[in-house]
Amino acid sequence: MQITAPAPIIYLPENLWSIFTRPGRELLIRVIGIEGKTLSLELGGEKFQARIGGTLTPEDFKIGEVIRVRIAQVGHPIVLEIISSEEKTSDLRFLYLMTQKIPVQEKTQQYAKFSPPVDKEISLIIDFLKNLTQSYKSEKKEIKKEYLKDLFGKNIKTLNILYENNKIIIPFLFSDERSWGYLELSTPEEKDGKIKLFYIRLFMEYLGLIEIIFSYLKNEVYIDLFFSNKIALEIAKKYIPELKEKLNVYKISAKLSIEYKEAFPGYLFKKEG
Repeated sequence: MQITAPAPIIYLPENLWSIFTRPGRELLIRVIGIEGKTLSLELGGEKFQARIGGTLTPEDFKIGEVIRVRIAQVGHPIVLEIISSEEKTSDLRFLYLMTQKIPVQEKTQQYAKFSPPVDKEISLIIDFLKNLTQSYKSEKKEIKKEYLKDLFGKNIKTLNILYENNKIIIPFLFSDERSWGYLELSTPEEKDGKIKLFYIRLFMEYLGLIEIIFSYLKNEVYIDLFFSNKIALEIAKKYIPELKEKLNVYKISAKLSIEYKEAFPGYLFKKEG
């Protein structure tokens, strides 16, 4: 009797982590093997595996073909969405990368390779929140493009003002042309015991998806930040004292919280408010 040992699992190589921690990025990956619901893939000469998910089956793939994917979710697992020219938008076409769970501290060390751009993105967010808080404290209430450009600062390349029912939606593009977001301003409403003023969704090249809820209660400002990337969350925590210090300079009393919030496939299309 001959017993065949199971094939070894080929996890995502460490040097590809920087590529697969940017939600929304599109990649071309070659299929080099199919075994049941496991695909063997290749990118830049590096080999790794993924599990077939959603409505996909092994018959949907051919060895040697190149598939286009979009990074739909980072973390464990990393989720890739198959991009198809077919008009079957309701199909769930996902791959789940085989990744080893690495301790957060070790992952943070890996992320340190990208320290300069990460620091730049964090500083950009800090300045944006400082300007937004100053705006709330001022008596200027009129929404004009010129005023918004001052509010967003020189790091914004372009922005627009859209009106939807009782909301003002302000989409904007950062000057690097790779990061973007939008600010949602609606009639102040109570949420979780506080009055919600702004909702902000940011998509940063390195930090990934970030959500910010800006609220107030009496004379105190509340800023709640949610990161979908656990590595980015750990890095951002170190910058909270800097943000508090900048707000204190302007005599602004603010309570800040920072948490992890999972971003499932299709989450970007979820409407808020």
